[in-house]
Amino acid sequence: MSQLLLSPAEARVLASLVEKSITTPQYYPMTVNAIMLAGNQKTSRSPVLSLTEGDVGNALNRLEELHLVGRDSFSARAQKYRHQFSPQLLLKPQTAGILATLMLRGPQTLAELRANGASLGGPTEGEALAAALNDLADRAQPLVVLLPRAAGQKEARYAHTLCGDAGGGEWAEPEIVASRPEPGALAALEARIQALEARVLLLEDLLK
Repeated sequence: MSQLLLSPAEARVLASLVEKSITTPQYYPMTVNAIMLAGNQKTSRSPVLSLTEGDVGNALNRLEELHLVGRDSFSARAQKYRHQFSPQLLLKPQTAGILATLMLRGPQTLAELRANGASLGGPTEGEALAAALNDLADRAQPLVVLLPRAAGQKEARYAHTLCGDAGGGEWAEPEIVASRPEPGALAALEARIQALEARVLLLEDLLK
């Protein structure tokens, strides 16, 4: 595929189709109205958009021309649409999850990508996340960049480039970040282990 440049509406429509195909497959493929509602969600979206049905229809028409979206031939009444995101952009499932997450939520740190991308099949381990980001960057048209760190920011953020250069960032090798347990998770795990150990001791006593 030649140099690909999408409008914000096109990127949101495409990423919303990818997201809902994974998180709510029972409602996929999707109608124009369903795609509009998904694109305009107030949560898990940055920036929040106010797309109209016309905006979504125009976006779908262009995405069809780019072979990134197709009409579902099994739709009985209202026309429905499917994405062709991964095959057209040659994306592995985990890599597709990371790119879609960036398209939906905007620039993110490694920790945010690991947490937010998990629901879309993105990698949760630091090494796998680094590999996915390298895959997206090591292309004739890099699909992600590392943004310059803004004043007051402790961590660098990564952004997709499908709507432009994302502020002129450059790619850099991502650091490998080990997964860390959520606050309280370690204590809960220790308590569970202790409870299991107590049950084992009780069973051993019963078997004597």
